[in-house]
Amino acid sequence: MTTPPLPCPAFPIIVCFLLALSLRAPAATPAADDSKYRIPEPLRDLGRANKIRLVYFVPKDREPTAHHAEKIAVLMTFVADLYREDFRAKQLPATGPDFEFRDGRPLVHLLRSTNTAAWFSGEPEFSGNRQWDHIVPEVERSLGSLRTNLYVIFCETYSDGPVKFEWAGGFALGGRTTANGGAGLFSAWILRDEFCATNVARQLELLDDATPIKGRVANHHRKPDSARFEFIEDGFGAVAHELGHALGLPHDTRRDDVSIMGNGFRYLRHNYLKRFAEKPRVGFSEEHARFLRFTRFLGEDIDLTDNVEPHFKLSYPTRLKPGATEVPITIDGEDDRALGAFLVFDPQRDTTIGGGALNGKTVKQEFKISAPPLKAGDLKLRVNFTDRSGNHVAAKVQIKVEETPAGGK
Repeated sequence: MTTPPLPCPAFPIIVCFLLALSLRAPAATPAADDSKYRIPEPLRDLGRANKIRLVYFVPKDREPTAHHAEKIAVLMTFVADLYREDFRAKQLPATGPDFEFRDGRPLVHLLRSTNTAAWFSGEPEFSGNRQWDHIVPEVERSLGSLRTNLYVIFCETYSDGPVKFEWAGGFALGGRTTANGGAGLFSAWILRDEFCATNVARQLELLDDATPIKGRVANHHRKPDSARFEFIEDGFGAVAHELGHALGLPHDTRRDDVSIMGNGFRYLRHNYLKRFAEKPRVGFSEEHARFLRFTRFLGEDIDLTDNVEPHFKLSYPTRLKPGATEVPITIDGEDDRALGAFLVFDPQRDTTIGGGALNGKTVKQEFKISAPPLKAGDLKLRVNFTDRSGNHVAAKVQIKVEETPAGGK
């Protein structure tokens, strides 16, 4: 899963129709079996100024799936729980992400386009980036700029035709624009009845269901006729993963089967099925959780009036020996209010490799970043910084790793 370039290119104006839907309380909500499952807390209005906006995007030649608003609310209940419970486990302030509400229920915006699904997806070639480039501008024209809104958008643009994995045209992408905005876009196949329920109790049962889905292959283990729960883990987990990108996180594959920003999101059952209680729960690395706590959509004490980015200078050696397992980086930085944290990302390996906390208004400190034994060539790193108001800035590191001398010494 990748993060497309932001902001998106401009496209011709296309007429859209917008309907804001609030959920209606069902006659009765079944209780989940707490002897078998850990039950996520229901979504509630947290009263934050910065709220995640939920969107269901439907082209003119598609019909909205039945009960889509209830299904999206259930899906986001699990996503919010992943964030909240991981913060709690790390003893961070943990009320979780906040969403728009209406009449006491999560608000889902139904956006009807005047273009076809194929126009967005590029069928038969299909392209996730094309869908981002075509769908995001329509959402912005109807609901507001990506720079001042954070959207989670479910797109009814996939095809039922044969495909190697999941559904043709399926995609998941996320990216941050500013401290106040970004987006995650997802194929709406995850809202199908066989994967997404209208209440949490039934959703837990589906997550516990290994019934083969004939003719379909989930993207994780990639076995024909994959189990129902594998598609749910892929789909629900992808929303948590891409939301992480929308909040400013890069990938982290150091503990790939545990990290939400790796492939850990494909093991959601470990968090909810009690028979897997001995398994490590899916969550964020310490560095990622520390970075997230200062985002405006998760932080508890964010100064929304502070829109000034922190300033940093980096010092590091120009050359390192092959086989070195530490990269020394000195951070010299300042912020007008308070510094927050930093991440070190290796784009060549596509993973976070370190990070740390930053305190006060100024810092000048050397950090030793652990790395696998370095090989000859150019080591390129990116260091991401945040202050305690959610303002981000990045700097690049480039170090020459020397050739191994003749004789291997």
